[in-house]
Amino acid sequence: MSKRESINQEPLTIKELKTMAGLPVWCPEEEAYGIVMCDKIGQWAGIPFLHGVWYSDDDGVGVEFNHNIIGRKLKCFRVEDKKEIAMPLQNKEIGFGDQTLACPNCGQSAIVNPFRKDREIYPYCPWCGQKLKEAEDEQTE
Repeated sequence: MSKRESINQEPLTIKELKTMAGLPVWCPEEEAYGIVMCDKIGQWAGIPFLHGVWYSDDDGVGVEFNHNIIGRKLKCFRVEDKKEIAMPLQNKEIGFGDQTLACPNCGQSAIVNPFRKDREIYPYCPWCGQKLKEAEDEQTE
């Protein structure tokens, strides 16, 4: 979703954001896609947060962030419907004949959750918000 596309829709209300835990949104103030997080217990219970990644095309550096949507008065928008359709990962050449898995929408290869075992991919691309579906292993049925 671009800035132009988000203008044609209303920002999500706080009530809507509280029900969207785990779903992607576009935040124009941060110029980033993110996943809505909303704890059920503890100090931050019921407060929607935006978990996302800033990425620089210039130097290839990215950084994760978690922002209090209410506290920062951020506007968040639903992502395009076509991004909600799970797309299989694509092979991407990374040099010298090597390949890695990449997002089919934006081509970013940093879609594997480094904090999980067994190469678990993120459910949504942290760079563009595309819903991801890992190709099933050809040896398993």
